[in-house]
Amino acid sequence: MQDRRILVTGGVGYVGRELVHQLVTAGDGEIHVLDSLACGEQRLDFMDRDKFVLHRCDVRDDEAVSAVMKKVAPEIIHHLAAIHFIPTCEAHPGSSNSINVSGTVNLLNAAPPKARFVLASTAAVYRPFSGEHVELDEALGPVDIYGHTKLHAEHFVRYFHDQNRIRGVIVRLFNVVGPGETNPHLVPAIIGQLARGKTSISLGNLFPHRDYIDVQDVARGFRALADHAAFDGGPVISNLGTGVTHAVGDVVRLIAEAAGVKLDILQDPARVRAVDRPMLRASTEKLKQITNWAPAMTLDQSMRRAWNSRVQDGFA
Repeated sequence: MQDRRILVTGGVGYVGRELVHQLVTAGDGEIHVLDSLACGEQRLDFMDRDKFVLHRCDVRDDEAVSAVMKKVAPEIIHHLAAIHFIPTCEAHPGSSNSINVSGTVNLLNAAPPKARFVLASTAAVYRPFSGEHVELDEALGPVDIYGHTKLHAEHFVRYFHDQNRIRGVIVRLFNVVGPGETNPHLVPAIIGQLARGKTSISLGNLFPHRDYIDVQDVARGFRALADHAAFDGGPVISNLGTGVTHAVGDVVRLIAEAAGVKLDILQDPARVRAVDRPMLRASTEKLKQITNWAPAMTLDQSMRRAWNSRVQDGFA
């Protein structure tokens, strides 16, 4: 395993940085990172810079992507580069589509024959549902631009897999939390306000229940799926979540406990999303069948880790 070449796109981003850390720590192979550094070069300061090769590249540049692929010839490609903050996708659908869809096609087209191509997709590809989301085609039905772009990316992974050009693994991520966040999602929004000394916080939609999974567990899940996925027909498709949901109030309470303060919650109309889902919960049966992965981090532990990294993450 140590002599194989692994490429992580978006490897300086949120999940990518943790995945690269785990890969180099475990000695999983020769690690290469393809990243435009859109999240900021300062994030490199918190990485094992001498243990991987950085290729500064935009996935929308097909010639540059092809050059990196030819040079590296990876056996495993973890594709995490994307715009995944839903308000940004809604405000900039063109650039979101070009990165999330066209960027994926550029990577697929340039990938070495039979490389394992692990796509970071999302639970946003599912139609709204009050129960567990199962990896079935009839369960699909995105309601926002982000979900649509990721579903299109999945279609291209299926196509290139069916053409026998790559071995596709599609990972449908649920709500990632923990240290290292790069977008103002729920947890950074709470931590940022707390770090500024507020005792009442303003949030958007308060009703949703989400399946929160720590970024450390997510990276372990990607590694497990890349190593243990068995191909029988089409690409492997698996959820990556815990199977347990929590309300917004639970998240606020746990962060407040980590910070040692008491908080009041206010709803800010400017933060309310016009389109939101009341429930997102992963079925984890298929994930268990494919791998021996199980979440190791509780939500309480994850919130404490996020609070403790607030300075490094730029929220204080």
